[in-house]
Amino acid sequence: MANLDLKIENSIATITFDLQNEKVNKLSFKVLEELEALLDQIKNDSSINALVIQSNKPNIFVAGADIKEIEAMKTEKEVYTQIIKGDEIFDKLANLPYPTIAYINGACMGGGLELALCCDYRVATTGAKTKLAFPEIKLGFFPGLGGTQRAPRVIGLINSLDLILTGKTIDSKKALRIGLVNEIFDNGQKEFKLATFIQKAINGEIKKKKLSFMNSILEKYSLTREFVYYKTLKSIEKKVNRDFNAPYMALEVIKQTFGKAYNEGIFVEAKAFSKLAATKESKYMIELFFLFEKFNKSFKKTDKPISDVVVVGNGVMGKGIIWLFSKFLSEVRIKLRKIEQANSILSFVAKLYSSSIKRRSMTKNQLEFKLNKLSYTDNYDGMNNTELAIEAIIEDEEAKKDTFAELEKVLGKDSIIASNTSSISIEKLSSELKNKKNFVGVHFFNPVNMMPLVEIIPSSHTSKKTINRVTELLVSCGKTPIVVGDCAGFIVNRILLPYLNEAAFILEEGLSVSKIDKVLKDFGMPMGPFILADTVGIDIGYKVTKILNEAYGDRMPMAPILDRVYNDLKLLGAKNKKGFYIHKNRKTKVNEEVTKPYNLNRQFSDEQIIQRCIYIMINEASRCLEEGIVKSADVINFAMITGSGFPPYKGGLLNYANDVGLENILNTLKDLDNRYGKRFKPSNLLIKLVENKKNFKTGEELWIS
Repeated sequence: MANLDLKIENSIATITFDLQNEKVNKLSFKVLEELEALLDQIKNDSSINALVIQSNKPNIFVAGADIKEIEAMKTEKEVYTQIIKGDEIFDKLANLPYPTIAYINGACMGGGLELALCCDYRVATTGAKTKLAFPEIKLGFFPGLGGTQRAPRVIGLINSLDLILTGKTIDSKKALRIGLVNEIFDNGQKEFKLATFIQKAINGEIKKKKLSFMNSILEKYSLTREFVYYKTLKSIEKKVNRDFNAPYMALEVIKQTFGKAYNEGIFVEAKAFSKLAATKESKYMIELFFLFEKFNKSFKKTDKPISDVVVVGNGVMGKGIIWLFSKFLSEVRIKLRKIEQANSILSFVAKLYSSSIKRRSMTKNQLEFKLNKLSYTDNYDGMNNTELAIEAIIEDEEAKKDTFAELEKVLGKDSIIASNTSSISIEKLSSELKNKKNFVGVHFFNPVNMMPLVEIIPSSHTSKKTINRVTELLVSCGKTPIVVGDCAGFIVNRILLPYLNEAAFILEEGLSVSKIDKVLKDFGMPMGPFILADTVGIDIGYKVTKILNEAYGDRMPMAPILDRVYNDLKLLGAKNKKGFYIHKNRKTKVNEEVTKPYNLNRQFSDEQIIQRCIYIMINEASRCLEEGIVKSADVINFAMITGSGFPPYKGGLLNYANDVGLENILNTLKDLDNRYGKRFKPSNLLIKLVENKKNFKTGEELWIS
């Protein structure tokens, strides 16, 4: 077989996955057909006492189904036909007349985990690369090859809901605790440990892990199960917009089929999976998955990746960056104004690691090791060997330039200086540097520990080598960087700030903070614009809005309320507990001091709010393409999803625009331009696309010429 190998030695059959010309094993249609042929070959072989399924790929068991094949399927019927065929093949594995064991060394994801669940037993290695997950929910569907049916039988209802509905990844230790695997050991012990386990399986000596007393009670009775389903639904509703169907439908499938015959439940699963996999939402989520892959491979590996850095600045962003580098690099030096600030940084960084401690994915000794990578200084001495210094101080051009001048005095000639500016032109910031080729913008998003996107902004002088080295560093730290052109606000902030600003204009016209936030959260944004402004910091929003106004003039006027809230009321948002909301004990209520001057009786339709706040972003995104800040609409879609939380199941900002129809958007912008002025004036590219009956997917030649 091209991708699978079968060996039978000493009455033990072994099927080894090793896909040709692939770095990972995937369950393509062709691979499933090969698996079926091997299963048919061995199912009646009475000389076989056990079957082991393993992988020959380093650090990979099976990474899941071939997503490109799912993406290519257009109709429910097409998906359903293939899913039922896959179920039949998996059933052949599940019904073999002798013990079957999955030996998992490396990533076991999605369809790979469903394959492992078809086996009677699972053994996993303790290596850091061994991870197990059902990530399908992040692609707009759920496990469709029996996962919703077999997982509850193996690990119970509550553990299954947790894995399937969140897409979370667990290590082998957690998998052992919940009974997903039966034994774990180091891969180096495979030769004798696996043989011992196989013999125990043949002898029927492997016992299934029992559920905890509480989990057992909760799933045993219909009344307690209903309570579990209710609490799970409420948890989903807090995190996931109702427009995104996958987790809601997955919950319903499990609810309908739990405790019923497998042969009945599998058809319910297949039908629901097929319905989701054929949707536009799923296609968009798959598109996002491939964009992550593309941007994470957008560099050439170097012989000596960056391993030590200096961070200048210890505000919220600076501390987040310090945490990130402490997690992945060998040395992190921190430039402080005062040495006394060190304790607060240590506390902040340790707090960001606390969730890992709680999940038991990190020990306290490992935390100490991470913190020991941090060193401090209140001057610029001893930095001549530093490979990269990143500035994360206040958003002030002159202060940043002074910092770069100090760094350039002490760094080596090959050292890179980066700025975490969120809006100031990189060309301007580099104007007084001697070594401009080693200077670059590296814009992280807040909170650094959660946001995957980083914008890399070269100046006209930045070398390709610098861009490549920084890209390599960021990817190695788990971030996904995109390279964008230099302009005020770059991509995300340039497009997002008009959205926040427009919400402020609507508030001034007489609509409440809570109503505006609710409409836009219901649209699919992770939070409303005012709670977002409080979360990011009103001071930061004010300064960025001011910079954009200076750069783009009448097209980006600052809503007067922002000036009042920042300069007159001195509100900063969540960081000092008062902004558009009052923040107390994780609860919020609207700050009436902000809304007092306005008569909040005006009525706006939800559509009017969405059009003003979302279409103004689409118009600015169109200008970014028109000006060549980025070459591809995909980059903007990716940036707005990962940098601002634009709903991924809508495909990103410009896919959403295509779905609404550019002519509809253009006509609405013209009307808003007449009513409110230049901030809604349609971009030339948008007009051109409509005239040529093109959109942001089909009209690329109109902005690349």
